[in-house]
Amino acid sequence: MNETHITTTQFETFRKNFLSVQKKYEEKIKELSIIKEMNSTMQQIDHIDQDLIWIRHLECLKKYKNLATAVLYFSKDNEIKQDHFFYTDFEEPFDCTSFKNISFFQKLLSEKTTMVIESLDEPYLFNDLNYSFYGQPILSGGRIIAVLMLFSREKKAFEQANRFFYSIVCDHLHNNMVFLRLYYGKLDEEKQMIQLSRFFSKNVIAEIFKKGKLKLGGEKKQVAVMFVDLKGFTSLSEEMSPEDVVILLNRFFSHMIPVIFRHKGTLDKLLGDGIMAVFGSPIEDAESCLNAVRAGLEMFTVLNTLNRDLKHEGKTLDTKNGIEMRSGIEMRKEVAIENGLEMTIGINYGELVSGFMGSEQHLNYTVIGDVVNAAQRIQSLAGSNEIFLSGSVYNQVSDHLKTLENLAEVVQLDNVKLKGKEKIVSLYRISPILK
Repeated sequence: MNETHITTTQFETFRKNFLSVQKKYEEKIKELSIIKEMNSTMQQIDHIDQDLIWIRHLECLKKYKNLATAVLYFSKDNEIKQDHFFYTDFEEPFDCTSFKNISFFQKLLSEKTTMVIESLDEPYLFNDLNYSFYGQPILSGGRIIAVLMLFSREKKAFEQANRFFYSIVCDHLHNNMVFLRLYYGKLDEEKQMIQLSRFFSKNVIAEIFKKGKLKLGGEKKQVAVMFVDLKGFTSLSEEMSPEDVVILLNRFFSHMIPVIFRHKGTLDKLLGDGIMAVFGSPIEDAESCLNAVRAGLEMFTVLNTLNRDLKHEGKTLDTKNGIEMRSGIEMRKEVAIENGLEMTIGINYGELVSGFMGSEQHLNYTVIGDVVNAAQRIQSLAGSNEIFLSGSVYNQVSDHLKTLENLAEVVQLDNVKLKGKEKIVSLYRISPILK
């Protein structure tokens, strides 16, 4: 039987090869651990606390790769956070902002390529120059959105074999940035949608967002403006408790606002016991006047229903506690209105400036112009359960009068000079069908 003898030299070669393979294997395990821990970080940390996410990513790199420190710079083109340094603890005191004056950092930004320095020669950066350096820009659409910078005590820490992994890390960081940018963008959009739901219907909000990000500022538009007011409500409210006044007004508004939205209107504001709405803004509408008149007539149909409910509830309230729940709204016995609510409406049409005011976090939609003031004065002239139209509105809807629902009659009134106005205005009275 032949026996194979291994010389000392052969054994030593085998041992070195084995240790080399083992080292590479352990290195790959570490690299997989880094990616796994980075993914876990995204899942475990609340996305609102984004600063902690980036710091944890860097700490993970430092721990598994035995780095002196790791730095992630967000450039001015980064939509998540601009011109900001994230970093792990340094072995010696250091100010990250001093990077901006360092030649290799400036070169990274200008040339947009990966850089490896085996021995740093920046006396103003560290007291101890015994560091090697790896820097890689993270690009998006050809622009640098971030830069990953790593420092190590090992001279060969960033040799060619390791650079592929760090490019994978940068891709991972880029993907996380894209995800969080979309996440925060969606979060902002949801906040804006909640704010806009105060003024617009869901369909109008969808149309607004189709045009892109909301912009502050106004633009000129041809718009129909409507003012609605409860007639004699001031004297009525004097006989009611403050709580009952709020209950009744909330019930009135909850009936009227959906009517405005159904006819493509925008709720501009609530005015005590009144409503201001606009039609034809922010989404342009060739039938803004017609939709405003249709909304006004339907409001009286809804008012008829509300008055019947109020009268009926006044007779059928629970005598034990004086409170009954109807449509989810609590009505007290004192709120029962025996004779019903009465309403007046005024509608005007013309050019005004409309747009979003305030800030992106606190949006308000408003319209400004003489058309608004005139509409309010026209409404103040209307009698109980009447709709007054300016001549500019009537001219837009005159061909459609036969198609309007809940319309009893249309009467042309004498021209009037509105209070505080020089121009004479022609008026028309629309009488709705009251049941």
